[in-house]
Amino acid sequence: MSIRKKTSNSLLMYLDKVVEASLMIKKVGNSYILNKLMKVYNDGLEHLIKSENYITDSDYIALIARFKEAIEKKDAEGVKVISSKLKKIILENTIYKVVFMPYKASMWDSLESVWMAADKDKRCEAVVVPITYYELDSNRNPAKRVNEREEFPEYVPVVNDEEYDLENDLPDIIYIHNPYDDTNLVTRVESRYYSWNLKKYCEKLVYIPYYKWVDGVSSTSFKPAMYYADYTVQSSDDAVRRCIEASPEYAKELGLETIKIRNIMENKLINLGSSEVDKVLSLSKDNVPMPDDWKGKVIKSRVNVVYNTTLDEIFESRTLDKVKETLAFFKENSEKAFVIWRPHPLMKQTLTSMFPNLVNEYNEIMNEFVNGDYGVLDANPSMHYAMFWSDMYYGYKTSSMTELYKYTGKIILEDAP
Repeated sequence: MSIRKKTSNSLLMYLDKVVEASLMIKKVGNSYILNKLMKVYNDGLEHLIKSENYITDSDYIALIARFKEAIEKKDAEGVKVISSKLKKIILENTIYKVVFMPYKASMWDSLESVWMAADKDKRCEAVVVPITYYELDSNRNPAKRVNEREEFPEYVPVVNDEEYDLENDLPDIIYIHNPYDDTNLVTRVESRYYSWNLKKYCEKLVYIPYYKWVDGVSSTSFKPAMYYADYTVQSSDDAVRRCIEASPEYAKELGLETIKIRNIMENKLINLGSSEVDKVLSLSKDNVPMPDDWKGKVIKSRVNVVYNTTLDEIFESRTLDKVKETLAFFKENSEKAFVIWRPHPLMKQTLTSMFPNLVNEYNEIMNEFVNGDYGVLDANPSMHYAMFWSDMYYGYKTSSMTELYKYTGKIILEDAP
């Protein structure tokens, strides 16, 4: 059996107190102080005896008996030596409760390699709890309650967030990839999952962005989790540097002094590489088999091109003209090129929330495309099917998918914003 980190910390604390008391007990003659020190002894011993419910190591149980004997004999040196041995066994049996709280299945790749490492680590108990979020209408009001737990890969065991008791489980670490809290204009997680609320129930809150930073291209913008999380994991030194340099902007958002925010960002921002890149490098026919509805369509006799439609291009143009032009090109050249069209997973919801005047036009474009024979729609939660089975990529330079596609070694045609 193993013990949770919090229990381990308590046991180690009691051992330190008992050792300290044993050293003092030789030096005092005052009966009142002596009684206080004996209480420390007894409290520490009581907690150690209770720990036998967690640690069933026979050496540990035997050491507790010897520890009790040393306490009764007021043997300070014996208490110190046995305490050191008990600590070693406690640390060897300590496990960390690590909880992953993604909200979009399509963005799970930002956390997956971290989860895989934790899941394999005998010192960790890793749990994946996909959290509930709301799609917002054009007035920024919740319109639809969504949980995507059924869309996660089959090899990822997930827990229903309605059944997960966060307040009592109190994990050691929580990982998130949604940093917006109550500021997102398209979707919004339930308030109990805002970063400042999650921080109340864990030792460390870690935010890993769901996008891949593009050195020299990606723009910095403040997100609440960057302030409330203990760490924000970035994928390059450029990302860390530029986010720190943006401290004046963040300070203005928070109404705090720049120097304070800069100090906070310098301690929170760390470059630990990219989980998304790890995922791309691991792709194979075994973990991304061709979707059934692509078979017979995505073939080697023509170039299969991923067309990634981003939210940025819609924000900038406020029209769907470029989308229509691009799809028309593929339709006219269908003998040579076949398009795997992947609109951003939040495209429809973004239009509904921010550009309701474009929704009908988007629906018409979508209907024409799915009823045509010059491409397939990639509505899979994961982008990796399109990345693996395509020959070429076309999309905005600023998109993280553009950056990630580089790791496939295939051809990229960047569309400048």
